Amino acid sequence: MTIELDPANLASTAASVLEAWSSALVVTITPSVQLADVRATYDALLPMIGTPHYLAEDARIANRYSQRTGELWTEVRYDPAIRNSYRNSSNAQPLHTDGSYIPTFPNATLMCCVASADNGGETVFISAEELVAALETERPDLLDALQQVPMPHTRGDHRTLPVIRRHGAEPLLNWNYFCVAADCEPCVAELRQQFFDYLRDSVAVKSALMPIKLMPGDAVVWKDDRMLHGRNAFQADRPGRRFLWKCAVDVGVFPR
Repeated sequence: MTIELDPANLASTAASVLEAWSSALVVTITPSVQLADVRATYDALLPMIGTPHYLAEDARIANRYSQRTGELWTEVRYDPAIRNSYRNSSNAQPLHTDGSYIPTFPNATLMCCVASADNGGETVFISAEELVAALETERPDLLDALQQVPMPHTRGDHRTLPVIRRHGAEPLLNWNYFCVAADCEPCVAELRQQFFDYLRDSVAVKSALMPIKLMPGDAVVWKDDRMLHGRNAFQADRPGRRFLWKCAVDVGVFPR
């Protein structure tokens, strides 16, 4: 679902986002005019749609287990000088959830775009329902294991949940291949690899992926535990050629 952002009337924009949020898994926000300051605009909008959480990370900090900065916005910017960071590379990023290792992660992630790559760089999504349907058709044995086996994720914080769990009839997800604990049991490590390979190779998953390409000023906000998301590879000729800001927010949840 796409919402138009009116920078002169953010309250109206926020009301539209909250209305869409009640039924949509992913909401795209597109400004009606060019934004003078993209991040400042979304800084002003965020408290109107929910409660921001200060969970930003900085990939320039060498120890990936201690990259939390205490700030709101995480930089997602192409920079070939920063090694071993998907946020700063031009490579395709595997499907994952953002809150896999954070027990207090809120219900949503929001990304807003400062600069867009000319070729590629789309954020891609698949819903939990679509993923479960694909597994039921192609790998019911893997689906059973993903629902039954707790998988520990760690990166400073720690969270252990099955990759797929249920809240009533609703499937929820918790997954990041690169954050599964290195000291997990061998059977868990094998399951981790099987699922990674499945997501990479599955015909049904590929056909279900929804690509969203953000242009400058655009934003996308999604329900983190109801979706897997990743990124298509892109071409870039200089640092900052693709540049987004990312933050975590509890949409529809306000301080009392």
